[in-house]
Amino acid sequence: MSESLTVSMIGLGAMGSALASAILETGHELAVWNRSSEKCRPLAAEGASVASSVGDAVSRSDVVVVCVRGYDVAATLFDDPAIAASLAGKALIQLGNGVPTEVADAADWFTAHGAAYLDGSIMAFPDAVGTADCQLLISGDPSAFAQCESILGAIGGDIRYLGADPTASAVINTSALAFVYVTAHAFVSAAAMCDTSGAPIDLLADVIGKFTTQMPAVFGEYVAMITARSYESRNLRLASGAEALQAITEFGRTSGVNTDLFESVLRTLNASAAAGHGPNLAAVFETVKRQQD
Repeated sequence: MSESLTVSMIGLGAMGSALASAILETGHELAVWNRSSEKCRPLAAEGASVASSVGDAVSRSDVVVVCVRGYDVAATLFDDPAIAASLAGKALIQLGNGVPTEVADAADWFTAHGAAYLDGSIMAFPDAVGTADCQLLISGDPSAFAQCESILGAIGGDIRYLGADPTASAVINTSALAFVYVTAHAFVSAAAMCDTSGAPIDLLADVIGKFTTQMPAVFGEYVAMITARSYESRNLRLASGAEALQAITEFGRTSGVNTDLFESVLRTLNASAAAGHGPNLAAVFETVKRQQD
């Protein structure tokens, strides 16, 4: 460890507690604060000191790590003139799921009060924090990143620094979560179709799990096609996808399952086919992107 830092961890939910434990292992001095003080006790037993308030936590530290539910909550915690004044010269790392506009507002506020601001997204569940499987997207002040690299490295084994724009990590995180939540909804809808037909849901999960191991290669092909704006690959054909989704939607309706998700995707596929962007499913990119025009 090249430099000994004093660190404060604000917010001790499941993720914040995991972050605090990982930071403690770096050997840096750690103070913790949480609205519910009982969540501080396990970390105190690990060697952390307990701050009496947010202001106390900030005043003790070179680096402040914030992990609370919502950027509006974080803003409320720091909305005190004395706390704001104490931020000057400190590095502040906010690790949450804010959308880019929220991150931009937070970065402007903390920077205006003299803090070197970093924003990050933890692309893992709390159990993975501190392991090689934990990917951390981080963006913002380059000097703060260099100062905090040992702390960030303790949190995740795969650190992706995305540059000085503090919103960069939030853009990737928001986009990735859009994929995750829609995929989760698709699985639940598929499970409902199995259940109403008497098919085993555990087998469905196994089949999907094995099939989706092929998807990273498909996504790589999508990236190449989108970059080139050419969608001529015959794998995962758009027409075949539309035909399959039409059949899936009809089956879902007869099974008594809500088919809103499938119908929405089918409409987009049909619109892309009508526009003639290309025969591959990746051509839907052009239709989706143009919905903003």
